[in-house]
Amino acid sequence: MGKLALKEYLSFNLENRSMAKQGLTGLFVYPDIPTAVFFDPNGSPAGSTQPWVALREGFRAQGVELVGLDEWRDNPDFELHLNVQAARSKSPKFVILAENPLIYPANGQRFLLRRYQRVFTWNPDLGIKQAQQIQLPHPFKVTGGVDGYGQRPQLVVLINSNKALAWWAPYQDLYRERVRAIRWFERHAPQDFALYGHGWHHSARQPVVGHIIHALEKRWIRRPFPPFPSWRGIAPTKAEVLRQSRFSIVYENAIFRSYITEKIFDAFCAGNVPVYWGAPDITDYIPKACFIDRREFSSYDSLYDFLKTMPEETYRGYQQAIWNFLHSPQAQRFSISYFVETIVRSVLDQVNTIHKHSEQ
Repeated sequence: MGKLALKEYLSFNLENRSMAKQGLTGLFVYPDIPTAVFFDPNGSPAGSTQPWVALREGFRAQGVELVGLDEWRDNPDFELHLNVQAARSKSPKFVILAENPLIYPANGQRFLLRRYQRVFTWNPDLGIKQAQQIQLPHPFKVTGGVDGYGQRPQLVVLINSNKALAWWAPYQDLYRERVRAIRWFERHAPQDFALYGHGWHHSARQPVVGHIIHALEKRWIRRPFPPFPSWRGIAPTKAEVLRQSRFSIVYENAIFRSYITEKIFDAFCAGNVPVYWGAPDITDYIPKACFIDRREFSSYDSLYDFLKTMPEETYRGYQQAIWNFLHSPQAQRFSISYFVETIVRSVLDQVNTIHKHSEQ
């Protein structure tokens, strides 16, 4: 998405609001990826950089320059962290919690979170007064519609990397449930299932010790056959694979209330009907008619029978519900524009208040 298109994408226009131009500098702290890549509008074919490009544009519209660690020169007016990070200055700090604490444990440490002026999080159970709930955003690039079975020869697909939680958490761990799904389809319906993603040429990754096991496998084990015979390699793009499939296995990494990531929206935007398992309160955010709730099936046998025998008219009903939801006000809480507006306004309100108090 180019710069002009990106500005058009933002349904709100912060430049026309009453907020005064700020003339401030914010330091964006996310050391994992170089700033030029992270804020590149074309940095990801799946559009994963678009929320961050839009966030930078949103601050810029208010006269605030958001700079990365490799662009930082002077003391910033505030720091904005993506997930909990080490402080770089004595300026006010804000954080966006994108990862859950079973993936990124620091995001669940209240003594670390209390040092922030504001914590933007999907988690309604965080239990700190600085928390402000906001859902993780999605570009909503719709490439599929209500097209039925016609151009969808693949019955079921799963697109995920071979990863694991940082800790043992068997009652919340859905990485393991993905592997159970893969193994069931490989044994009972291999002709109707395809697996895509990074790392499936190794065994299923385990919590805590997974990286050690995979390192040993790379060095010592030569397999005559792949450990996951349904693996088709890395998807050219998620949208392309999902558009050619009727259903997708969409399990979050872990079970948390309100933890709804891009996975279900990737399926929606391709007109693919997801089999979902993750946030227990998913229907507070997304209509039940848009997805198949995995929790309602006692086994993979019953799930497969439901998918395999679904009349096309029923399938089109799911697709129509998805289309209606994506174009409804209810979906806007997952939009980039809502994400940007909420964060920019909250950060600048807090920074302005702090500056006023310091001048008194």
